[in-house]
This record gives sequence, C-alpha cells and structure tokens, in this order.
Amino acid sequence: MNNLKTLLLTVSLLFTGIVFGQTALQKELYQAFLYNDVSKWETATLNYEKRANLNNNSDLLELIHCYYGYVSVLIDKKQNTKATNAIKKAETYIEKVLKSDPNNALATNYKGIFMSYHVSLNKIKATTLGKQILDQLDKAYKLNPNDVQILFDKGNSLYYRPKVFGGDKKEALKYFQKAISIIEKQKNTNENWMYVQMLFLEARCHELLGNEDLAKKGYEKTLKIEPRFKLTKRQSA
Repeated sequence: MNNLKTLLLTVSLLFTGIVFGQTALQKELYQAFLYNDVSKWETATLNYEKRANLNNNSDLLELIHCYYGYVSVLIDKKQNTKATNAIKKAETYIEKVLKSDPNNALATNYKGIFMSYHVSLNKIKATTLGKQILDQLDKAYKLNPNDVQILFDKGNSLYYRPKVFGGDKKEALKYFQKAISIIEKQKNTNENWMYVQMLFLEARCHELLGNEDLAKKGYEKTLKIEPRFKLTKRQSA
C-alpha cells in the first residue's frame, strides 16, 4: 500500500510539473504575442530550448512552436539575419521529428510554414517553394484535420495569400471558425494567443466579406476576451 501511495504521489507530482511548465510557457508566449515583443519571444524560446528534451518529439514540437512565433516577429521587425538563423535551427528540429515519425502532422505543417518564412525573406523563392509549401500544408491537414495549429495555418495561408494565387477569405473563415470551435470545446481559451488571433481574423474576414454585423460582434468578442488587444495595428490584410 505504501509503495502504491508513493507511486501515485510521484506520478501526481510529475503531472503537476508538466502542467505547470506548459502553462508557464503558454503564459510567456501569450505576453510576447500581446505586446508583439521580439525580446519576450526570444527569451521564452531560448529558455524553453535549454530545458526541453531534444530527444522527445513532444518537447521538440513545443520548441518548434516557440520558434514559429519568434521567427514571425523577427521578420515583422526586419531582423532578417536573426530570422534566418532561427529558421535554420527550427528546421533541424522539424527534420528530427520527421526522421522518427515521417507522418507527424504537426511537423509536416511546420515544415511548410518555415518554408514560407524563407519566402518572406526572399520573395524570389516563391517560384520554387510556393507549391511545396501548399503541398506540406495540405498533407498536414489530411493527416490531422482537427489540429488547431494546422487549421490556423491553413486559414492564414488562404487569408494572407493574394486572390490571384488562390487566396480566399471565405475559405479562410471556415478554417478559423473550426479551430475556434475546437479551442472553446476544449476550454483552452485562457491566455491562448492563437485563440485571440483567430477571433480577430474571424471578425476581419467578416468585415472584408461585407458581413458588418458579424464583424462588429467578432471584434467585440475579441476585446471582451482580451481588452489589451490592439485591433487597429493588426488590420493590414
């Protein structure tokens, strides 16, 4: 009986540590997102990299997610050298996951996203990487059509891509709405940066599609969830 109690206590402590770690990281990333702060993204990413188990796919995917946000902000801030170095590092982690699990949906998705970061830094690469990027995103979606990250990136691809190259705000909206619904059913809305971003993008899609009432409700919901969110700074597309 004592051995059983010890085992249960150990498992409980380990589980608590894991949950706390994930929550702490999620909070760090949320603050970095909210203030669009590259130094916060960098700190959260590099600190997690130090404590992550780089031989564990779950930890690697969490770390890649950190790099995913970090690189996006580096590109936005025109810190291209840092962005290039961070992309290379993240891609080594992506390939490591895919080597052990070739059909890992998230790693496949991230492979496409980090290819798109190369294009963001050098538009000429769109001619050689464009189709590969879309193929990776499509493959990831087929592997796991209910993954929030994959839905988010499918939506982003359709939202930000020019119409002449297949961009479609109406289709993007469907992916955002599906992801939002999953997050809300999972009750994972607290300090979830992708949730807040997708609420905004859902409203923005409605606005661009001429659905003014739905857009207004969407913006109101976004600000109710996160009053500090700056709508005006994000309405670029």
